[in-house]
Amino acid sequence: MSDLIQALLRVRAWTQEDLAEAVGTKQNNVSRWIGGVEPRGQTRDRLLELARESGLIEEPRGDRSVIGIMGDIGAGAKIEPDYEQAPPDGFDQVELPFTLNGDVIGFRVKGDSMLPKYEPGAVIVVYRNQTRATSNLIGEFAAVRTSDGHRYLKRIMPGRKADLYNLESFNGATRPIIGVGIVWASEIIASIEPRHVRSIEAPPKLKSAGRRSSS
Repeated sequence: MSDLIQALLRVRAWTQEDLAEAVGTKQNNVSRWIGGVEPRGQTRDRLLELARESGLIEEPRGDRSVIGIMGDIGAGAKIEPDYEQAPPDGFDQVELPFTLNGDVIGFRVKGDSMLPKYEPGAVIVVYRNQTRATSNLIGEFAAVRTSDGHRYLKRIMPGRKADLYNLESFNGATRPIIGVGIVWASEIIASIEPRHVRSIEAPPKLKSAGRRSSS
């Protein structure tokens, strides 16, 4: 919900005060939701309604809404995607409580440098193909693949040279990664806490097409 609320503010060009007025609450509650506190009851329903109206999510139509888990993403851990050999539909699939527009995939968070915003074991949902220029993601938390072949969940910050970036953790548990090239990046569309992740085993033919990295 934190990421969905931030997306809602962007697409509607709203302030936190605007959103608070739209759902009948106070601005400090919106700030708390962005920080990770879950809205509940009628307020949550109203936020989801606004997200549907804004084209951010759609109601499931009949079949279960699932996305492929394409591997782990480093939040304090170092993930090397080249060794994962992920099949097109992922190592596993996870059920969402809603459907999302666009070609989206999931990654499972590994490490604790993004606590309390992203827990280890949570699933983040991102676009399979990059939809925004990396320079437009500066200051945001994003999934990135670096030119040296690693995948991270970090905040993107500008580096000292053009086309190089610094990657920061949320809680300072790890040192920033300085001056790296980024070959792919996606904003976080949604995140699912570990206790809410409902995995659906991929078909055997997909399982046999690849293996999970041991890194």
